[in-house]
Amino acid sequence: MHALTAVLGAQLHSAERAMGERGPGAVIEATLRAVVARLADAPARHRRVLARLAAEHAHAAGSLRLHGGRPATAMSCFDRAVGWAALAGDPTTQVAALSDMAVLGLLDDDPASSRDYAREIRHAAPGHHWSGALSQIGEARATALAGDVRATVRHLGRARHHLERPEDASGLVSWLAPPALRMRVESGSAAALRDLAAASGDPRLARRALAAAHTALGLLGTGELPSARAMLTVRIADCHLCQDDPHTAVATLTPLLDTPPGALPALVRHELRGLRARLTAGAPRWGPTATETAARLAAAI
Repeated sequence: MHALTAVLGAQLHSAERAMGERGPGAVIEATLRAVVARLADAPARHRRVLARLAAEHAHAAGSLRLHGGRPATAMSCFDRAVGWAALAGDPTTQVAALSDMAVLGLLDDDPASSRDYAREIRHAAPGHHWSGALSQIGEARATALAGDVRATVRHLGRARHHLERPEDASGLVSWLAPPALRMRVESGSAAALRDLAAASGDPRLARRALAAAHTALGLLGTGELPSARAMLTVRIADCHLCQDDPHTAVATLTPLLDTPPGALPALVRHELRGLRARLTAGAPRWGPTATETAARLAAAI
């Protein structure tokens, strides 16, 4: 069991650095099938541990499929992860999978479903500030997509209130440690406020989104989570566009403009499509640089 957990961690580390390669995902899914086959006939004393391994591997497989641009099969993996995590009494994997399911709702332009998954996070891990923060930030993103400014700001405030009441993180996984949790909340805040700024044209919301994105980026260690760094870079550029500052936006995007097609994770490409649409819409008044940059982005997404 310890060896399988170590292998999963190594494969995810490899996948984060080579998201477009199939190798890590194939190994994780093959291991998942083997664990599930063993689970069916395992003695009762082993089932809880095997169910937890199955949940972790299913969530990892779903994450790789999501980043690879296969949302339907990703949702299937996340759904299985939630079920196995519940069987294992593993609320952290339940919450991780439900958070990703909420993101899939956003990708489908379905704020109601996204909000439902976010709310379910509180039921999966009741009484914890980390689950409360993730639930509230998920609801904030859903209400922002629906265009509800007041509800979004309210959820963002509640998420930060949970961050101000830290818990003992010694028994939690690394992504729930206070700095990592804060990075997730700030990143989600940036996305929610950016969505509102883009829809309303309010530069004050764009400035708040920009501050949150910079805070999240500052919480990433050098060389850590390159896909998250790329995501935040796009959000920062998008916030500059929402403040009618295309020159800073284009300068921010420069490191990503020469990325080979398909090399960026699907979630980053999704963000770039929204940015490119805004860049194209503003090109008549922003000039040829905006038009050229929009054309270069088309090759990357």
